[in-house]
Amino acid sequence: MNEKEQNGLINSLKPYPFRFAELPIDLIEGDPNQPRKAFGLRAGGDYDRLLKSISHYGIEDPLKVCELQEGRYVIMDGHRRFACAKELKFKTAPCRIYPKMNLGEFEARRYEMQNNRREWRPIEKANAVHKIKTEYSNASIRDIADLIGIRQKVIFHFEELRNTRLDYLELMAEYHLKDSQRMGFIDLLPRLRKIKQYEVDDIVKILFKKMNDGLLYRRGDFTALSKVFSDASLHEEELTYFLTELKLSVTELYEMTLLSGLSTQIKFLINELSSKKNGNVKLTEKEQQVFGELYKLMENFM
Repeated sequence: MNEKEQNGLINSLKPYPFRFAELPIDLIEGDPNQPRKAFGLRAGGDYDRLLKSISHYGIEDPLKVCELQEGRYVIMDGHRRFACAKELKFKTAPCRIYPKMNLGEFEARRYEMQNNRREWRPIEKANAVHKIKTEYSNASIRDIADLIGIRQKVIFHFEELRNTRLDYLELMAEYHLKDSQRMGFIDLLPRLRKIKQYEVDDIVKILFKKMNDGLLYRRGDFTALSKVFSDASLHEEELTYFLTELKLSVTELYEMTLLSGLSTQIKFLINELSSKKNGNVKLTEKEQQVFGELYKLMENFM
C-alpha cells in the first residue's frame, strides 16, 4: 500500500455520530474475537476490585457498543464492566452507541480505544490516595481501603512511596518496576548501608540494574536481600562480591551467606548475651566461668 492509499484509508475513518442510552443487558453481547479473554469470576484481583466498585458506584464509564442490527449491539470496549453488570444482575447498562460499521473500522477503533489510555503512575496513585485520606481524616485505613477497593498494605506502601526520594522515584519509572518490585524495594531501602567503597546510592543503582536483568525480581528475592543486609557486618565480603559482579543473582548471594552450624551457634550466643546486657541481667557464676574459657580460646584464634 503506497502513501496515498494509506492516507486515503485514514481519511475514510471519519468520526461517527453516537448517542448515549441505557440499554437492556439482554440486547448487548460480547465480541468473541476481542483480544482479552479473562473475564468473570476467575479473572483475578483486578476484576474483583472492579466488581466491588461497580456494586458501590454503578458503571461510571459507559460501555462502548456498535449496533449490529436493530435491537442488537456488540461491545467494542467494556467487556469487564459488562461481565460485572451481569454478575450483579443489572437490568440495564449505560452505553455509548455507535452505528453499524465494517469489521476493519470496528477493529481499528477498538484498538485506539484500548491503546490511547495511560494508567496512573504509582506516585500519581499515591497522591490521589493521600487526598482521599486527607478529606476523610476521621476514617480508618481499613475504611479507606474498602472505599477504593485496595488492600490496607497498599495504602501503607503509597504513604512510603510519597516519602521516597525523587531520584529513586525516577529510577522506578525509568525501569518500569512492577508493583511487587516497587514494594519490595521500598521495604528493603531502610536496610541498605554502605558496603566498603559502595555508598547507598551506588548500591541502589546496582540493584535497579539487577532488577532490569531479572536477577532481583520476586518478592522473596527482596526478603532474602533484606536478611543479608541485616547482618551486613557478617556478610560484607559476600555483599561486595554481589555488588561487583553484576550477573550474580540474589539467590546465589543468599546461598553464599548461609551460615555454617558453628557460625549459627555463635550468632545465637551473641544474641543471648546482647539480650542479657540490654536487660541488665547478670551472668551466673557458671556462665561467667564458661564465657571466660570461651574468651581465652578465642584469643588463640584472633
